[in-house]
Amino acid sequence: MKSVITIVGVGGMGLACARRLGSGHRLLIADYSDQLLKSAADALTDAGYDVLAQKVDVADAASVAALAATCKTAGALRAVVHTAGLSPTMAPPARIYAVDLLGTALVMDAFLPLAQPGSVAVMIASMAPQLVPTPPELERGLATAPTSQLIGLIGDLHKHDPNGAYAVSKRGNQLRVEAAASAWGARGARIVSLSPGLIHTVMGQQEEKANELIIALRKATPMGRVGTPEDIASGVEWLIGPNATFVSGIDLRIDGGVVSAVRWAS
Repeated sequence: MKSVITIVGVGGMGLACARRLGSGHRLLIADYSDQLLKSAADALTDAGYDVLAQKVDVADAASVAALAATCKTAGALRAVVHTAGLSPTMAPPARIYAVDLLGTALVMDAFLPLAQPGSVAVMIASMAPQLVPTPPELERGLATAPTSQLIGLIGDLHKHDPNGAYAVSKRGNQLRVEAAASAWGARGARIVSLSPGLIHTVMGQQEEKANELIIALRKATPMGRVGTPEDIASGVEWLIGPNATFVSGIDLRIDGGVVSAVRWAS
């Protein structure tokens, strides 16, 4: 039976992960955009990868379940890397919560039954929660509430603030991964989140054009540059690889040190 690497979201980071991880495996790629999905599938197939492509709306439970069913048919789950999401300039708060918070939880739920010894799930979160704190009284619910209740927990929080909605959603991703480690471990599998900083993608450039804070953060990054999709793919490769087999239930922040610089600025 072939091993399957599932990449949810094939923008800059997702495509870099597919290229880095897909050799020797069956690649199942998924995205909401038909155009992006076809472009990625064609490029990967032309490069020699074994590719399956399926459209998915991660905010729709039936669509995510259909993706998991395809993965089950395709082979044994080696890894699922969930990169799909909306940034603050891309959608209003309600849709950000639906895609970034609920969508990640739905992917985790749908792929858990496919986990087996050696499987790894990587959920892409963000450094944003370090800059826009989540109310502490909300955190346990974000971590442990049934997925069907997640959106109801939010209430009117940041209902007119896409940046706040994005930060809370990504904090929810981090917390939910922590809480899920035992369930994945019971199947001999691992689950982690990875929080990028400023990464040179189409989404990242769009945010920088719309938000002066992003420009300030770029200038404050100790490494003196923004990250690349390949920086993230390298982190994901380590997380799913043989040198990280004792790593689960944690968040790995790959941000060039910018959160530390902001936190400890004199």
